[in-house]
Amino acid sequence: MIFAENIAMGFQSLKSNPLRSALTLLGIAVGIAAVLYVVVLGEITRRQINARLEELGPNLLTIRPAFSHSQGVRTGSNVVNLTWADAREIESVSTAITMTVPAYSGNAMVEYKDKNYSARVTGTTPPYASVNNTFPAEGRFFTEAELDERSRVCILGATVRQQLFGDQSPLGEAVNINSKRFEVIGVFGAKGEGWGSPDEGVYIPLTTAQERLYGVDFLNTIYAQSRSAKDYDEALFDIESTLRRNHRLRPDQENDFSVRRQDLFLSTIQEANTEIANFIIIIALVSLVVGGIGIANVMLVSVTERTREIGIRRAIGANRTMILLQFLVEAMVLGIAGGALGIIGGTAFNKLIIGGVIILPWQWIVYSIVICSGIGVAAGLYPAFRAARLNVIEALRYE
Repeated sequence: MIFAENIAMGFQSLKSNPLRSALTLLGIAVGIAAVLYVVVLGEITRRQINARLEELGPNLLTIRPAFSHSQGVRTGSNVVNLTWADAREIESVSTAITMTVPAYSGNAMVEYKDKNYSARVTGTTPPYASVNNTFPAEGRFFTEAELDERSRVCILGATVRQQLFGDQSPLGEAVNINSKRFEVIGVFGAKGEGWGSPDEGVYIPLTTAQERLYGVDFLNTIYAQSRSAKDYDEALFDIESTLRRNHRLRPDQENDFSVRRQDLFLSTIQEANTEIANFIIIIALVSLVVGGIGIANVMLVSVTERTREIGIRRAIGANRTMILLQFLVEAMVLGIAGGALGIIGGTAFNKLIIGGVIILPWQWIVYSIVICSGIGVAAGLYPAFRAARLNVIEALRYE
């Protein structure tokens, strides 16, 4: 009963000084809102990475040329050393690798009527769709026959399609890629921003890319699909031994290529995002500390303003414990009210900025309530002790 009465008095104290209370609550609310925003953003990133990992599968390896060196210093360009023959031989000699997909990518200008878009154009083979689990949402992928015939056909990413065609269907339409005419036979669905997203890409047959578009006879990527994630070591050994033999590397020479596991790469990104999020959360917690200082200041002022009230309550029977609890509860009310405001504001901000389905990180919401309660208690502890230790006679005489 006394606790409920103290809570009511706490809210009454908030109403009696609305501006001062609002400024005090703001510090707590901003801190909680910032924490929730970072947590939700991190959760969305984690889901995107996990979804992309599930699409690619943990058994997909990416082989790329290593960086070249000049006088012992690494340059920004890659070694030109991967060929279609490398991809075929890796697949033929390795029992751990079930399929290899060669690819060559380069930037190109894609044009349709009076619109143009700078896109990443990737030349590859038909198995690319199944290996990367990326299938056209409309139309189809190109065939082996179109690969052999060096056909000028292409599949557009969602962003490229939107920029060039808007809501119009591009199937059957002709686009110019570096001034060469291509027929649109498919469109990928939107994957969203993120690593490996095909949204801003255009996909064409590898033979067409090498011979008709870029004039090259090498690759810049080979995708290798192993039987399972457990076969990674065996697959890596087969890749290294095959490529080192093909590239005539001496035992004392380093690999002139790199092999990367998709799952480890994505995990590294996730770990980096987690570290950044934790750093931002620490900064947001500083705002909570500042809010706690504001609560302490408000409670000290409140004790001074209500000295006579404290004396009257002591005179009619309230003991020091009751006075202590009264001001502690009022401080907790300030903290929890600020936390509630921050939760509501943070959720609304997430919905407005991030959009999509509202994500409520219940664990952090509970943490926020506990943190705000703790801040309220910590901030109100000294003012409460000061109120409880006031001399009754002096308090009654206070003007």
